[in-house]
Amino acid sequence: MCRSKAMGCFMSKCIKCGVRILDQTEVCPLCRCVVETEQGEAALAGRYPDIRLIDRKLELVGRIVLFISIVLGALAVVVNYLDQTGIWWSAIVVGGLAYLLLIMFFMIQNDHAGYRSKVMTGMAGGIAYLVLIDNVLGFKHWSLDYVVPAALVAFDILIVVFMFVNIRNWQSYLLFQIFMILCSGVCVILYCAGIIKNPFMSYVAFGSSWVLFLASFIIGGKRASNELKRRFHLM
Repeated sequence: MCRSKAMGCFMSKCIKCGVRILDQTEVCPLCRCVVETEQGEAALAGRYPDIRLIDRKLELVGRIVLFISIVLGALAVVVNYLDQTGIWWSAIVVGGLAYLLLIMFFMIQNDHAGYRSKVMTGMAGGIAYLVLIDNVLGFKHWSLDYVVPAALVAFDILIVVFMFVNIRNWQSYLLFQIFMILCSGVCVILYCAGIIKNPFMSYVAFGSSWVLFLASFIIGGKRASNELKRRFHLM
């Protein structure tokens, strides 16, 4: 039995939809119409499910994972400090836990972010984590020479996939293509500065980004040019 006002069982019913609502609310969550209150056995006949129940469970799991991650990260730092091996392997542990939290809170629980933002954010976080590993292990340049440029090429491939999936609005990905040109251009600049030692993958990434943009712009024709004018407020 449920308890509420005057020790009775109360439940609201939408006068428009006819659904019964378990939550304490004065308007229907479906049609926003005013609800009326039922009492007694009629309220037990059918119950509108608590729409926040699943969200509350996910929030609880997220808080538990966050607490466990903080404890494990702090423990790793303390053990690493007492161990004094000269390698801060605890940074790899903390970075991995941070990437796990990124995946959980942004990619799984964030319903407002689109699939493009989730995929690209996940890949960017993975790249940053690999660069961190390279730095902790003595910075052998493999992360910048190969991982980052290869990831940029993978981004270009993902953009092509997204364009075919969203074929009716493919021109909206032109801005992503320009962003990829800038990112791959940074890799070329890092080679010129002597930070990247092997430029092959950097040139591949830079070339693939330009080829993708030029193909989209030339083949897209007027739709592509209009999209760029709209994005950059050109007349």
